[in-house]
Amino acid sequence: EKTIIKLGGLLALGFGEAGAEVIGANMRGGASAGVNAMVPGSKVDAIIGFCNIRSFGDATEVLKEKVMVFVNQIGEIVHGCVDDYHGAPNKNIGDCFLLVWRLSGVEPNRQKKLADMAIMSFVRIVAEINKSRVLAVYRDHPGLLQRIPKYRVQMGFGLHCGWAIEGAIGSEFKIDASYLSPNVNVASRLEAATEQFGVWLLISHFMINLCGTDLGSVCRLIDHVTVKGSKQPIRLYTLDLDYMSLEVQPKKLYKMKNRFKLRQIREMRKTEKWADDYCVWEAFDADEDLKAMRERYSTDFFQRFSMAYRNYEAGEWMVARDMLFTCHYAGCDPDVAPYVCDDDWPEDGPTRALLSFMQQSHYYPPNDWPGHRELTQK
Repeated sequence: EKTIIKLGGLLALGFGEAGAEVIGANMRGGASAGVNAMVPGSKVDAIIGFCNIRSFGDATEVLKEKVMVFVNQIGEIVHGCVDDYHGAPNKNIGDCFLLVWRLSGVEPNRQKKLADMAIMSFVRIVAEINKSRVLAVYRDHPGLLQRIPKYRVQMGFGLHCGWAIEGAIGSEFKIDASYLSPNVNVASRLEAATEQFGVWLLISHFMINLCGTDLGSVCRLIDHVTVKGSKQPIRLYTLDLDYMSLEVQPKKLYKMKNRFKLRQIREMRKTEKWADDYCVWEAFDADEDLKAMRERYSTDFFQRFSMAYRNYEAGEWMVARDMLFTCHYAGCDPDVAPYVCDDDWPEDGPTRALLSFMQQSHYYPPNDWPGHRELTQK
């Protein structure tokens, strides 16, 4: 009996949520002992998250065989936070994780809640990674510091939503249960573009439209782009967090080791979050880590950037440039010059990305400027 339970657990662990149909179809297969992997996929609506461990190539070369432990330590945090907020870890591709929140069959108000939870889970991942005592050890690793001064574990995130085909990919020799869709590629490209914009997270406007008004309002609109895999331009949003401000959590005096008890507690937390009286925005607003990470950003900064962005999209690039020069986190410097050289640009990543793009044409938009640009970097 224990062996059958273990086998069932391994199936669920290996196939995940996306493989439920494959397992179900084979279990209904009657007297045949053969496994049929070629089960047709099904179209579902989902929130698709993609995250990546930065500087992974250097970590692999330095840590060698210990890189597996390194990835699994990060994976434990990523998977735990996503599961906590009703998501499903789907695929681990070395340094990347594909994460999914299924929307099909869920009521519209619950879909909104899932969208809020998806964003909140990514916030918690960033907080937990930067507070982790286990991952803090790598900040003092001589090999990593030699390659990357002031090294610390960092990740980039992309979040999008849309349809996808859920099912088995492979052959009779090996199958993976996953999702195929241009929308998965969009989420991947958003994550890849986080370094270009100097942010930790990029969210599509499709996601912002899906999530609650309160949570959507704290996300900052930073660009309007076309990406491969999307038929229409996408407005890009980010959530400004200064995760460097978080301190490593102190060592716990007692750590529970009973897996059954831990699973019970985890399920109770998930049930509480799905209850009608649980509001994701209220949890977001009351989160002490979030308060610390957002303390750096002034209201003046957000207002100035918003005004600059509206001029950028409208084609008033000179006005946008002058306003972007004043976009400092702590507020505007009254002595700022009308024009500043590249080295004195504000440190904000999206501000520098817009200035750099407009500078290529000397801050004059093309005559046929449509209000968006092509995101060329992958």
